[in-house]
Amino acid sequence: MLSLDEKVGFLSSSEAYPGGRLPVTALETHMSWVFLRGDRVYKLKKPVVRPFIDFSTLAAREFNCHEELRLNRRLAPDTYLRVVPLVSQKDGRLALDGQGTVVEWLLEMRRLPEQFMLDRLIEAGAVTDDHLDKLVDRLAAFYRVAERPAIDPLEHFRMLECENEVNRQILRHAEFDVDHQAIRHLLNDLDCALHRFREEITQRIQEGRYVEGHGDLRPEHICFSQPIAIFDCLEFDRRLRMIDPFDEIAFLGMECAFLGAPAIAETVLQLLQQALTDHVSSGLRSFYTAFRATLRARMCYSHLLDGSAVLPALWEDRTSRYISLARVALHRCGSP
Repeated sequence: MLSLDEKVGFLSSSEAYPGGRLPVTALETHMSWVFLRGDRVYKLKKPVVRPFIDFSTLAAREFNCHEELRLNRRLAPDTYLRVVPLVSQKDGRLALDGQGTVVEWLLEMRRLPEQFMLDRLIEAGAVTDDHLDKLVDRLAAFYRVAERPAIDPLEHFRMLECENEVNRQILRHAEFDVDHQAIRHLLNDLDCALHRFREEITQRIQEGRYVEGHGDLRPEHICFSQPIAIFDCLEFDRRLRMIDPFDEIAFLGMECAFLGAPAIAETVLQLLQQALTDHVSSGLRSFYTAFRATLRARMCYSHLLDGSAVLPALWEDRTSRYISLARVALHRCGSP
């Protein structure tokens, strides 16, 4: 059986791809290997197993590639191109999109201009009203036609409670330099806030306000190309895409604040309320923000615990900053 290292080694070489010897940049993430070549991006899923993911088989990775293609074409149809096989030929040599025994599946995408990504524009201080108008127009059009599945409020709250319990399990480890007393207070306050907003969230669900959304709406997943592309949605667990649009927008606003642009949150919120003729209370919006910031703190802290953090101080700082954002948001919604 071909190893992951052998596949990555082949795909890191310019000879793996048709159409000339262009340089290849290989980037590793927790879940994937990404290969940048010219105007194309190829994504290979690692055979990982996580609480919500099992990519241990070739069939599971193929299915996920097709799901990622299908789901991301909703908001980035010109970016996501096709699923491509990596094959072993009769002579034992590997070939991309050739004849032979399939040993792996990759997602082929069009490479987007990095300078037009929202996180880059925030860094450059170049975000304009026109950018935000275009973003909300695209999102509002998406939310209007997105699937609105039937959701059991009880199951939804069980999932939220479970997420905060996982937060507690990860963030309770005290071996790194973060404010653990602040974390304990935050997690307890978050439990109280979830109980306090339960009725309002249940009403949103029962009114059919929840949609199958993007699920991971961060600035680095938004490119102001022509047309605008909103990509890299959360594809591996449908339950995590079942979301209130204003929860998704609160997440985006929180991430913009993390990058130093807090004003974007209020602007996008107001524009989306007008576009959808819908709104949530300021308290619920603040709860959404706090919950998302806590989840991100947990993810940052996980890098420290699993040993993948090359610069621990960087991830300690990121964890602390997300905790601070969560505490400020909870204070705004009236939590002690």
